[in-house]
Amino acid sequence: LKSTMNSMISTSIFRAVKASSRPLSTTCTRSLGRLHEILENYRASHYSQEMPARFRKDIVRTASERSSPILSSPGIISAEGIEHVLNNIGAGDQMSHDEIETILREIVGEASDNCDK
Repeated sequence: LKSTMNSMISTSIFRAVKASSRPLSTTCTRSLGRLHEILENYRASHYSQEMPARFRKDIVRTASERSSPILSSPGIISAEGIEHVLNNIGAGDQMSHDEIETILREIVGEASDNCDK
């Protein structure tokens, strides 16, 4: 269960949504779209010479390094980790903690549901 969740989350939020076997809530979909837009705008401005995969790896690494100590496994991302990334790129005011929590709760919930089957 833990390695499956690590793998699902560490490949990035973007791929987890694509692998989802059930639809996400409208609220989560909107929040996820905003997060993707924020990160994509930053990537286009600051990582234009890099491969998108490099950017995703850097974002996931930074977010997991700053995630709660309770989630000490590499590749596990908490809301605090995502907030840290958003603050670092100057977008800390563009998403609320609750929006980030909703995204993670639904995606991790989906991963947990798939692992239990």
